[in-house]
Amino acid sequence: MTRWLVDIPIRRKLLVITVLAVAVALLLAGSVIVGYEIYTYRQQKSQEIVVQAEMLAASVTAPLEFNDRKAAQEYLNTLRANRDFTAAAIYAGDGSLFASYSRAGSAGPPVPPRAQAIDRHFEANELVAFWPAREGQRQVGTVYLRLSTEPLVLRLTRYGGIILIVMLGSLLITLPVSARMHAVIAAPLREMADAARRVAAGEVVVRPPSARRLDEIGQLEDAFTQMGASLQQKADIARRIAAGDLAVEVVPQSQHDVLGNALVAMVDNLQHKAATAKLIATGDLTVQVTLQSERDELGRAFATMVGNLRELNRQVSEGVGVLGSSTSAILAGTTQVVAGTTQAAAVITQTAVTLDEVKQTALVSTQKARYVSETAQKAAQVSQTGRRSVEDAIEGMQQIREQMEMIAESIMRLSEQTQAIGEIIASVNDLSEQSNLLAVNAAIEAAKAGEHGVGFAVVALEVKSLAAQSRQATAQVRTILGDIQKATSHAVAAAEQGAKAVDAGARQSKDAGEAIQRLADSIAESASAASQIAVSAQQQLVGMDQLAQAMGNIRTATTQNMDSTRQAEMAAHQLHELGQRLKGMVGQYRV
Repeated sequence: MTRWLVDIPIRRKLLVITVLAVAVALLLAGSVIVGYEIYTYRQQKSQEIVVQAEMLAASVTAPLEFNDRKAAQEYLNTLRANRDFTAAAIYAGDGSLFASYSRAGSAGPPVPPRAQAIDRHFEANELVAFWPAREGQRQVGTVYLRLSTEPLVLRLTRYGGIILIVMLGSLLITLPVSARMHAVIAAPLREMADAARRVAAGEVVVRPPSARRLDEIGQLEDAFTQMGASLQQKADIARRIAAGDLAVEVVPQSQHDVLGNALVAMVDNLQHKAATAKLIATGDLTVQVTLQSERDELGRAFATMVGNLRELNRQVSEGVGVLGSSTSAILAGTTQVVAGTTQAAAVITQTAVTLDEVKQTALVSTQKARYVSETAQKAAQVSQTGRRSVEDAIEGMQQIREQMEMIAESIMRLSEQTQAIGEIIASVNDLSEQSNLLAVNAAIEAAKAGEHGVGFAVVALEVKSLAAQSRQATAQVRTILGDIQKATSHAVAAAEQGAKAVDAGARQSKDAGEAIQRLADSIAESASAASQIAVSAQQQLVGMDQLAQAMGNIRTATTQNMDSTRQAEMAAHQLHELGQRLKGMVGQYRV
């Protein structure tokens, strides 16, 4: 329901508001009027029946005093003139029915046969009252009246019809007012909504000035006009910035002007970037680029560009330095080459003479190579004999090693047996200690026994003597076992040293065998190399003749190289001048 009220047009909202306001106002007013009328109507009827009852009671006092029923009935018959009274009765002082009246055709309840307590109350659509008839201070009887009232439904229907008629009349009056309010309120809001959609689509809209209004819509129109003017101003500033004009001055409307403050920050950032670019253009690469944020792509690009330019300038500077040193080296080298080629011509002449001498030397080398080859063959045979001797020595060392291991195992077993004997001696020593203790105890008991324990004392003395001899024997045996264990330890150590010496001898024999084998291989290779040297010397003789012919060709080529070297020297001079100019150009940038 609430969403429906939000989504309907303002025209319908105004209509609903008007209709609801009028209907609610009329309903409240009608409800108050109807409630008040019902209350006053009941009060009026109550007052009316009280007045009528008092009048009737005053009239029937005399008939009651004189028991004149006829007169009393005549007073009741006068109520026919008022059609609202449907029944009436007069009761005597004792409460019995004295006279009664009922309207013809009335469907109400019959007249009560006896008087009831003084009261008035409503029963359905009728008002019933019991009122006293007094003569002075004495009650002489009771008056009963039943008054018919208009039904509540009928009254409500009548009042509802009146309220409905009034409501329709009010709507006929308020609907034109609502239409006028729609024209005054909804039309400007629709225009501003259309302008806002155009602004949201990217179009800067400034509404033309209209008749000034002092209400909230007028304030909204003024605010929208100011917003359009502000957006137009910022769009003009953005176009100038896009055209490259960074001298534009941006003044925010307030501290909450997000777009204005953003434009100020953008202009400051661009001016900073422009100043940085100017410094870079003048050759100052020492400038530091500060990023405005993590997403400052332009600042990051500037920083990267400055870094790359610094690195490029550094590399170019290094390259220029290398180029300068290289050109200097090339100049020195070409100068030396020119001098060298001049000397080469003389050297080549000398080389031709030297070739003849080398040829004679090659003949002598061939003879020496044959002699060396024969000597190497003999050395190879001797090395084979030495290798077999070393192999026999290694086998003998292996057998000695196995015997030493057997000896070491025997000595170890002997050591274990001596340890077992030591344990037995310890047991014997314990036994002698216990025997000695037993002898002492026996001597004590013999002393206690007196003469009867003399023989037992002799036995105890002998046992003590035997225990002392056992201790002496065990001490001697332990000393002997200690010497045996020391001897076995020395024997084990000697066996281990012997095994180590055997291992060392085996390794040395093996190393000697390998060395002899390498010597035999080397001698064999030397013999083969000597043969190859002899063949090579023969080939060198042939090569010397070819070399003499090549020397003539080299002399011609050397002359041509001298001409090329002079041209390279000139090119090196030009390259050196180019390096100096590049060095001056790179020196314009500060890093």
